[in-house]
Amino acid sequence: MVNKIKESVSKIIAGDSKKVKIIVAIGLIGIVLIFMSDIFSGNSKNKNETQQCSYSYDEYTIELENKLKKLVSNIDGVGECEVMITLQNTNESVYATDVEVKADGDSTNQKDEYVLYDSDSGESPVLIKEYLPQVQGVTVVCTGGDNVSVKEKIIQCVTSLFNIPTNRVSVSKIKT
Repeated sequence: MVNKIKESVSKIIAGDSKKVKIIVAIGLIGIVLIFMSDIFSGNSKNKNETQQCSYSYDEYTIELENKLKKLVSNIDGVGECEVMITLQNTNESVYATDVEVKADGDSTNQKDEYVLYDSDSGESPVLIKEYLPQVQGVTVVCTGGDNVSVKEKIIQCVTSLFNIPTNRVSVSKIKT
């Protein structure tokens, strides 16, 4: 098999020099395309990682409030509205750990270590899950807040959306 490859290469080299130039040019183009694909795919991975990690508590709250405001304002009779959301906790991240348990007679020792991987900025722990904060309470102030049916529609919308009890939702008429 090795001999066949050597014979093929020697025939190409011994033959017309245009064939050799074409083969070398095709090989170089292939190598350049491989390097370019690595460069472009590497940048998109880094951007996705930083976008996931850079989501702050305040940004999350503001985004929830804006989405809820847009949704509630589309309910018939609500009119102009303002929304405020309170959250129970901050983000919670769960990292992979390596647990080592040693039992010596009557005593047991447990050693937990984070599982690390090499990243561009050094070693980082392996993230398994990330829990976003849960909604604790919602206040909606709107022009239709004094209407009982509008109030009930808003409360039903908010409680079903965030899975919170009705006593955690307040709806009031906006000051005019």
